[in-house]
Amino acid sequence: MSNLLACAEERVYFKDLASRFIFVSAGWIAAYAPGMTAEELIGKTDFDVFSDHHASSALEDEQQIIRTGEPIVGKVERETYQGRADAWVSTTKMPLRDPFGAIIGTFGMSRDVTAQIKAEQMLARHAQRLTSQNESLRELDRLKDEFIGLVSHELRTPLTSIIGYIELLREHGGGPDADRFVDVIERNAERLLRLVGDLLFLSQMQSGQLVLDLRDTDLAGLAVEAVEEARPYAQRRHIVLDLSAGFVPRVSVDPTRIAQLLGNLISNAVKFTPEGGKVGVTVAVEGGEAVLSVTDTGIGIRAADRERIFERFFRTEAATRRVIPGSGLGLTISQAIVEAHEGTITVRSDEAHGSTFTVRLPLGLGSSPRPGALVLAQVSA
Repeated sequence: MSNLLACAEERVYFKDLASRFIFVSAGWIAAYAPGMTAEELIGKTDFDVFSDHHASSALEDEQQIIRTGEPIVGKVERETYQGRADAWVSTTKMPLRDPFGAIIGTFGMSRDVTAQIKAEQMLARHAQRLTSQNESLRELDRLKDEFIGLVSHELRTPLTSIIGYIELLREHGGGPDADRFVDVIERNAERLLRLVGDLLFLSQMQSGQLVLDLRDTDLAGLAVEAVEEARPYAQRRHIVLDLSAGFVPRVSVDPTRIAQLLGNLISNAVKFTPEGGKVGVTVAVEGGEAVLSVTDTGIGIRAADRERIFERFFRTEAATRRVIPGSGLGLTISQAIVEAHEGTITVRSDEAHGSTFTVRLPLGLGSSPRPGALVLAQVSA
């Protein structure tokens, strides 16, 4: 047996009751103690070969086998060495008995499974990646279904109204209600146009092709125009719409996008404010930033929804419950516009008492927006 194991490639060892080597095979020496001889290893322990952590673990196993007489079969463990890379092995350890059956030590055999473990770890990483990708695909599929349902609803409502009033026009011709019918058709057509514009904007944003046309702009003037555009809507709902604009230096922004931002915030404020309420728009300067804020006395936003209101297609619980129309894209688009201008947008809300959306834009904004935004031109207007 000694002669056989001395030349075998198998990693075999024999130890006494104190876990000192009695014999080691040539394969064991080649794997764990190259350069040493079997005679040099006799009487030594794992602490002379392996790291203290690994040697302590092996000693604990061997003492357990000596106490119980129970073998340890196929244990996969990480071997940590001194001065070279760790490895994984599958180890079987047995009690070593004399001719009378008394335990006089241990013996064992180990097999290197490093390649197998690494392959399994790689497969596990791939599986985790696939699981993550599948979850992403399921989320995309869910968003797609929500998107189709939402857009179908948002398209159906104004189209139904347009078709209905066109039929009324045909029936009544140029009667006294013709102008009112045309106004309704126009409002619903504009609603459809806004939805298509929002979807186009979302597509540009996702593809990293958000276009900014930076111009030297009067923010207060933009706010005046946005408020006047929203005033008829506010008046129809008997909502007071006020503007307070202090002096703000002209700043380099995309006036079309900032107007879109203000329009989104103001229309949202009016839409979520009950009749008889109030919406206030302010433009000011604070700490080297232009500050645009829109405050309403509306239904507010519950805390759970405030964390998600800038997500695309997200609709608050209150909006769903009260059947308030909307695509769930307005705030997503608003945030994208603000971030493209290197600014921030925040919300403060008290449920049932109203909300305030605050936009901060750096006054020193130059001609280079954040990555993903393409500057077409920078002119003075």
